[in-house]
Amino acid sequence: MITIVKFLQSLIVPDPIAPEIIRAKAYEMWKAQGGGNINADANWQAAIDQLNLAEKLSRRNFILELIRLIIASLSTGATIFAGSILFLNFSQGENRLITERFTRSIEQLGNKEETIRIGGIYALERIANDSPRDGWTIMEVLSSFVRGKQNIKGQDVSQLPIIRTDSQAALTAINRRQTNLEKDSQYLDLSLTNLHEANLVGANLDRVKLNNSILTKADLRGANLSFANLSNANLSEANLTQAKLDRANLIQANLSNTNLSEANLNEANLNKADLSDAILDGAILTNASLGNTNLSSAILIGANLRGATLSKANLSKADLSGADLYQVNLAGANLNKTDLRKVRNLDITQIKQAQNWILAIYDAEIDKLLKAEPVTSR
Repeated sequence: MITIVKFLQSLIVPDPIAPEIIRAKAYEMWKAQGGGNINADANWQAAIDQLNLAEKLSRRNFILELIRLIIASLSTGATIFAGSILFLNFSQGENRLITERFTRSIEQLGNKEETIRIGGIYALERIANDSPRDGWTIMEVLSSFVRGKQNIKGQDVSQLPIIRTDSQAALTAINRRQTNLEKDSQYLDLSLTNLHEANLVGANLDRVKLNNSILTKADLRGANLSFANLSNANLSEANLTQAKLDRANLIQANLSNTNLSEANLNEANLNKADLSDAILDGAILTNASLGNTNLSSAILIGANLRGATLSKANLSKADLSGADLYQVNLAGANLNKTDLRKVRNLDITQIKQAQNWILAIYDAEIDKLLKAEPVTSR
C-alpha cells in the first residue's frame, strides 16, 4: 500500500531534475550561445534559468494533463452511470408494458366474441416474438386454451365437429413458435383434444403430447412430429405426407386409411397400431417397432424397413413390392397374399419365420427356391 501511495505521489509531484544534469545541459546551451565570449557569465546564468523554467513548465504541463485525464475519466464514468440508469428505466418500462399487454390479451381469451378471442391469441403471439423469455409461458397458455375449447372428455367421439376457428388460430400461433429457444425437457400438452380436420400443414409439433387426441382427416403434410406422443390417437384418413415422425410414440394409434407417403418413421413405436389400408409408399421405417401391427391391405411400395420389427404383424394383402427388408424380423407375421415381388434384402430364412408365407406373392426366382424347400410352415 505504501509503495502505491508513493507511486501516485510521484505522478502528481515528480522528482526535480538533478542539479548536475541541469549544469550539464546548461554547459551545452552556454557553448551554443558563445561560451566564453562576451557576457559569458550572463549566458551561463541564462542557460540555467531557462532549464529551471523548462523543468517547471514540464512539471506544470504534466500535472495539467493528469488533471485533464482525471476529469475526462470522471466525465466518462458519469456518462456510463447516467446511461445505466436510463437503460434500467427503459427495461423496467418495457417490462411493465409487456405485462400490461399480456394481461389485456389474457382477458381477451375469455371474451364471448370469437373475433376478440382470436385477436387476443395473435396479440399473445406478438408478445412471444417481442419477448422470447416469455415465449414458452405464452405457448403453454395457448395450449391450455385449445384443451379447454376442444376437450373430448364425455363426448361422443363419432359425432365430434370440426375444429373451432379460435382453436385453429391458437394452433397456428403454436406452430409458428421459436422452438430453437426451447429445452428438450419442455413439451406442449394437447392430449385429449378434438383436432378433427385441423390445418396443421408444416406444423412444428415435435415433443408435443397428442395422446388420445382426435386428428381424423387432419392435414399434417410436412409436419414435424418427432418424439411426439400420439399413443391411442385417432389419425384415420389424416394426411401425413412427408411428415417427420421419427421416434414418435404411436402405440395403438389409429392410422387406418392414413396417407404416410414418404413419411419419416425412423425408430417410431407403432406396436399394436392400426395401419390397415394406409399408404406408406416410400416411407422410412428403419428400426421401427411394428409388432402386432395391423398392416392389412397397406401400401408399402419402395418403403425402407431395414432393421424393423414386424413380429406377429398382420401383412395380409399388403403391397411391399420393391421394399427394403434387410434384417427385418418377420417372426409370426401373417403373409397371406402379401405382395413381396422385387423386394430387396429378403432371404428364405426370414420368410419362413412368418405364418402363411406359402400364400404370399413372390418373384419367380424366389418362388422356385421356396418350392424346392420342404414345407415346414403353413
